[in-house]
Amino acid sequence: MAPDILLVEDDPDLREEVAAFLRFNGFSVRESAGVAQAADAVRSRKPDVALVDVLLPDGSGLALLPILRAEAPQCINMMLSARLELALKLDAYRQGADNYLVKPVDPRELVALLNAAMARTPASQRGCWTVESDSLTVRGPNGLTQTLSLQEVTLLREFAQSENHFVSRRQLVKALGYDYVAYDEQRLEAMISRLRKKLAPLGENPLKAAHGRGYVFTQVLRLG
Repeated sequence: MAPDILLVEDDPDLREEVAAFLRFNGFSVRESAGVAQAADAVRSRKPDVALVDVLLPDGSGLALLPILRAEAPQCINMMLSARLELALKLDAYRQGADNYLVKPVDPRELVALLNAAMARTPASQRGCWTVESDSLTVRGPNGLTQTLSLQEVTLLREFAQSENHFVSRRQLVKALGYDYVAYDEQRLEAMISRLRKKLAPLGENPLKAAHGRGYVFTQVLRLG
């Protein structure tokens, strides 16, 4: 899964240029033009990396750092600014910035920094879900847990153990202990729907239909 970058920049031309270069290099990029819009984006989906301009129309980009620390503690926070003052840099680091880049930033250097930062952050800490068979619970990337039924845990275990977290309908029915030929698939669809509702408060819902062939869990899922 491509690392999720939140790019916060009010200059539309610069934002578009940087976003296009990052996407070309394999990153998933969401764009925001100000503090309020970016805060909503963070709460909607926890980014892996935040690239934040310091001077924004509705306030300082530094105001996002406490929100990022609270909502997305694993996020790598990089500030972008044309201002060189040491006091501003130190303030950014005190508030939770991992890096402070002075504009203009060569996009090739930015990609190198992002790749190095992501390499130091284990995939297990990015968008990771953990299913616990003993306690019949699942933990989402936001740290919250949800109690599941035994059948729901069985389904998630099947996703965790399957290549690319894809499982066919036949596999899921078999894992539940039923004969696929005689099984009413509407029961499976209802079970998946209930499971999706339970997963929703724990993070961006990763359980997706795969074009009628089955289902795929689109984020990292491990067994606890």
